[in-house]
Amino acid sequence: MKLNLVERRRGPRRGPDAWAAGRRAWSACTAMAAGLGAAGWTLDVVLLDDADMAELNRDFRGGDGVTDVLSFSYLETGGPGDADLARGQGEAAVDLWVEALSPEAADAATVGEIVLAPAFVDGRCREMGWDVDHEWPLLVVHGCLHVLGWVHDTPQEREAMQAVEARLLAAQGLPHPLRERS
Repeated sequence: MKLNLVERRRGPRRGPDAWAAGRRAWSACTAMAAGLGAAGWTLDVVLLDDADMAELNRDFRGGDGVTDVLSFSYLETGGPGDADLARGQGEAAVDLWVEALSPEAADAATVGEIVLAPAFVDGRCREMGWDVDHEWPLLVVHGCLHVLGWVHDTPQEREAMQAVEARLLAAQGLPHPLRERS
C-alpha cells in the first residue's frame, strides 16, 4: 500500500512541525505501509488543525476534544466473489472488498484515510517527553491496521493489534511506544 500525504491544515504553524521538517519518521511510515494491504492500493494520510480534528472526533467517534489519529476505511467486509484481500494477506484482519467498477480499479484504489493532528501530537510528545520520531510511525501503522479491519475493543483484540504493530515497527528498527510506556 502506498501512502499519500494530504495537507489540510489552514492556520499558521507554531513551533516545531515534524511533517514540515521531513523527519525520518515518514520514511519508516512509507516502508511499513508498503507491506500492508495490496501493492496498488493508496491510503491518504491527512493532516488537520486541532479544531478540525476535534470536530471529526466529535462527529464520528462521539469524542470530546482533539485526538491524535482517526481512521476511515473505504473497504467493505463483504462483497461478491472472492475478497480483494483475504484475511491474513497484507495484514488484513478480515476479508476485504473494494467497491469498484472494475477489477482494474480495485487494484489501484484509494482504500481509506488516516487523519492526524500534528500540533496536538507534537505538543503531547514534548509535554510527556516522548520521542516524536517513534510516535508518528506508531500512529500511522495503527491507522493502517484499522483500515485493514483491525479493532481493539477488547483486551484480546488490543493485544493482537499491538503485537502486529510491534512487529511492523521492529522491522523498521523502531520500538512500540505504548509497550515501552507500560
